[in-house]
Amino acid sequence: MRRLVPLAVIFASALVIAALLPLYIERTMTEVMFADGSGGRIDWGWKRCTLRDCWTDYHYVQREENPALWLALDIVLLFAYASVIAIPLNLAFRTRS
Repeated sequence: MRRLVPLAVIFASALVIAALLPLYIERTMTEVMFADGSGGRIDWGWKRCTLRDCWTDYHYVQREENPALWLALDIVLLFAYASVIAIPLNLAFRTRS
């Protein structure tokens, strides 16, 4: 018997769902200026955000922060999250039909 929902459709819908999950990492920088004029401090950190938030900030990332690496990592994470969603759904649809 032929499957009702092919894997490509499940994977495409899983890509959409995975893009909306706030599970992507972004490098952040906060500059703190001291009021007494003694200089400042730069704090580097990480934040979780959706893939859309990462791509809207992509234009502001400096070259020293290696933006191509972070964009590639986020795309790899997108496909990994979509695979984690799509494979069990595909097995669930296969056992039902």
